[in-house]
Amino acid sequence: MSEQQFPTASGPRRWQVDVANVVKLWGFDGARLERELSEMREHFGRWVLSVAKDGRLVRCPGCNGVLVHDRGVRCVACERPFQAKRDTHRPAWFGLLPPIGLDGLGAIRDAIMTKPPAQHVVGTHPSIGRYLLVPLVAILPAAFPIAPVQVHYLPTIRHVAGMPQEPVSHAFHMLPNEQMCLFAGSEWQSEMSCRETLQQRAYAHVIKLLNYANGKKSAFAIVS
Repeated sequence: MSEQQFPTASGPRRWQVDVANVVKLWGFDGARLERELSEMREHFGRWVLSVAKDGRLVRCPGCNGVLVHDRGVRCVACERPFQAKRDTHRPAWFGLLPPIGLDGLGAIRDAIMTKPPAQHVVGTHPSIGRYLLVPLVAILPAAFPIAPVQVHYLPTIRHVAGMPQEPVSHAFHMLPNEQMCLFAGSEWQSEMSCRETLQQRAYAHVIKLLNYANGKKSAFAIVS
């Protein structure tokens, strides 16, 4: 069973991911989906499988809550059912990356701590000092796993002081709709998972982008 949970105003809400509906609606291989759910539950336990469209997280039309795969697709907050469509919507992971330390980013640190972008979280911890939690949307495209996971920032990442505003850039590896450019040529392999992509590619991209905004314009010149 694939249980997920999400904080709500009345406390954490838990549910079992409706694997059968995801498989039926989008034609996923059930065993592969279970593998993705298992890996994400182990390594990104607070992330939820949601719904995206055109590179953006789709929200509940009634209360703007996060959509989850619970008895079909429904809002995690008000439990209003949502009719996801095979041709226009995609299943997508949504959650916060592990903390990224800000103390070494003097040009942007104070502005982020004072007014973090919407849905981003800041805090302090003795082990790393001041930190930022960055939300991402990791979309499973129609051709997945032949095609790679598509990882997007929220548009509000652009509100970080010093953040470049060009919609597409080779200099900081960005595609339309704040999609990270994570794979070159034949680097993606179909056995790679969303968990691997987030751990090995996306986390590094966020660190580089913050360094870029901090003034290090060569941040993406280093292969990692």
